[in-house]
Amino acid sequence: DGATGIHLERIQGYCRLLAQAIAKRPAYEDYIDEVYMEDLQRSAPLHDIGKVGIPDHILLKPGPLTAGEFEVMKQHVLIGGNTLDRAEQRIANDSFLTLGKTIAYYHHEKWDGSGYLCSLRETQIPLSARIVALADVYDALTSERPYKKAMDHGAARRIIVEGLGKHFDPDM
Repeated sequence: DGATGIHLERIQGYCRLLAQAIAKRPAYEDYIDEVYMEDLQRSAPLHDIGKVGIPDHILLKPGPLTAGEFEVMKQHVLIGGNTLDRAEQRIANDSFLTLGKTIAYYHHEKWDGSGYLCSLRETQIPLSARIVALADVYDALTSERPYKKAMDHGAARRIIVEGLGKHFDPDM
């Protein structure tokens, strides 16, 4: 739908801004270069590609998901990562799909290990997935969805700051 396309464009921009900001930190200055930022920006829209395998009655539900529906929704990371893995194997080289696959698999992991599907924690979570996770949550908070109103930047920022060290990498 149109809202998804706009969401993906915003995610690209947010990821670029986050990567530029953290690239200035000593821990990342040798890792994040212009090529990495370009690959991140190109691959970030692939983070939810696995949602094509989620039934519309769950994906577009206007209210909260049941526990069973949420278990189905969690599978989008596996569907997306596996899809990108198969595409990457056909290309048979390192491409932005490599980063996209990593993002698809791990963008719902949380710094404290309470995320899904692998319960990764801290730096076990690939940097690209940590960046997309923060961008994705910010966009979700500040955008209207069928089940909620958009909140302003200040409220979204407070939620993210409260989530540093729990949901998000404190370096972000």
